[in-house]
Amino acid sequence: MAPLALALAWVCLLAGPVATARAQTASTQPSPAAPSGAAPAPAAATPSTAAPSTAAPDTASHAADEAQTEIENQKKELESLGRELEERRAKSQQLRGRERNLLGELKEKEVQLSLTIRYLAALEKRRKIVSSDLGDATTELARTAVQLDSDRRRLAWRLREIYKRGRSRDIEYLLSARTFPDLVNRTYFLAKVAREDKNQMLLTQAHRAEVQDTKARLEARQHELDRLKRETERQRQAQKQLASDRRVLLAQIRGERKSNEQAAAELERASKRIQALIGELEKRRLAGERGGPGGVLPLFGDFSRNKGRLPWPVTGKVMGSFGYMRNPRFGTSTYNSGIDIQAAFGTPIAAVSKARVDYVSWLDGYGKCAILNHGGGFYTLYAHASEILVAVGKQVEAGEIIGRVGDTGSTIGTALHFEIRQGKTAVNPLDWLR
Repeated sequence: MAPLALALAWVCLLAGPVATARAQTASTQPSPAAPSGAAPAPAAATPSTAAPSTAAPDTASHAADEAQTEIENQKKELESLGRELEERRAKSQQLRGRERNLLGELKEKEVQLSLTIRYLAALEKRRKIVSSDLGDATTELARTAVQLDSDRRRLAWRLREIYKRGRSRDIEYLLSARTFPDLVNRTYFLAKVAREDKNQMLLTQAHRAEVQDTKARLEARQHELDRLKRETERQRQAQKQLASDRRVLLAQIRGERKSNEQAAAELERASKRIQALIGELEKRRLAGERGGPGGVLPLFGDFSRNKGRLPWPVTGKVMGSFGYMRNPRFGTSTYNSGIDIQAAFGTPIAAVSKARVDYVSWLDGYGKCAILNHGGGFYTLYAHASEILVAVGKQVEAGEIIGRVGDTGSTIGTALHFEIRQGKTAVNPLDWLR
């Protein structure tokens, strides 16, 4: 019994250190072969469940995290736009019943309509993102479900093997060693089998957790898709109502004498606001030329030499001439400080000469507009745009696209309102265009 006791003592003493040392060198050295005639080692799960390289999973995980971050950021942007729209509608409701400002009402309808269109576009973008993520999650669930099923079958097979063999077989396997090196090798093999069994169990647990997480993600995305569908339908109804309200308001302005006169008076006031605005821009220009405070770098161009030679900002029929225009139905007169050029919605608007963008905003009666500074006290104004494509401070060349034709703030339909001003004084654009 003394040799057996000594062998068991050596097994207890060496099994841990030897197994650790063998495991650390297993990736660079071949595993020791079982001696000839030795009993076979207990079978491990097949195929091997040793942990794979982490490089590929880490890369995939990083890409997935980035995708989820983008999804969450877009969700925040959508929620912010939705809050802005609801606040605008609530404010509009509060102002109801006060003294009417027709151009102000028209502006409010158009701003809400523009916000609603932007919100609908954001909802559609969100729907596509969520649908794509739903498809990815469905594919991922199918993949991990297959992996989990395979893991469970391997684990079940291994548990059956352990149950059939019993733990005493491991002791028999060790005690049947004929030499001390053989004993060490057998100890290493048993430790390796135990590690692989543990790895298989951990892998199965990880895949099960992954399947559960993916199912939860699928359910959340499906609920969000349903919510987006309902919200999109609600906003489309709101868009139809706003468009209808705008048409009614325009028909009222065009068809009722009182409303027409009120709108004409408001347009006069809007023109004076433009005059005051350009007066401020001109003060800044002159201050810049004198090197005074608040000035900007001056433009030195030859705009004044181009009278009768400027290109048209858009091609189309002039539906509103410069100066006083008489309404044949009501006999009212309205002063037009520029010309109105009929053009299709979305037609590109071109700068008529080299300039710097000094102003981009919404003005009652003008809608979305831009004012370009051509130097020497000359300015051009482009109004009723559906969108302005340049920012304040940008230098533009002659013919460069600065916006697109629309009907914002317009009571005459889709058209470009174009003005040329020398200082604060409006001049007839037709004298300058070729």
